Amino acid sequence: MIFSAIFGFSNSMTAFYQMGYSSIIWYIVAAVAFFLPSALMFAEYGATFKEAKGGIYSWLKGSTNEKFAFIGTFIWLAAWVVWLVSSTQFFIVAVSTALFGSDKTQTWGFGPFNSNQVVGILGVLFILLVTFLASRGIDK
Repeated sequence: MIFSAIFGFSNSMTAFYQMGYSSIIWYIVAAVAFFLPSALMFAEYGATFKEAKGGIYSWLKGSTNEKFAFIGTFIWLAAWVVWLVSSTQFFIVAVSTALFGSDKTQTWGFGPFNSNQVVGILGVLFILLVTFLASRGIDK
């Protein structure tokens, strides 16, 4: 989750288009400079608070206090929701390209909403659908 949230899968394609194969070097540098230390940090938190049942809130509460734990968890989750909604635009563009052969999202208008607003609304609806399916589970 951390890798896809920070780098995003679409960013690797953009990096390749802009820098070619030299982008691989920057991904290796990022892995060593960011992902390795953060993975070690999360592993340390997980080992230290293995009995805790609250994820990042429990980690922050054990490290600081309840106020900062709430603020930190709220900021983390709020940023994650904003990122999810903004990153669904890539999915919607990919679906449009798969269905119509090219990106037609700029032509989508619905009532008083322009194309950018329609893509944003579709992103929110997609997140709500995924949340509903994840909370209910899929039996078949």
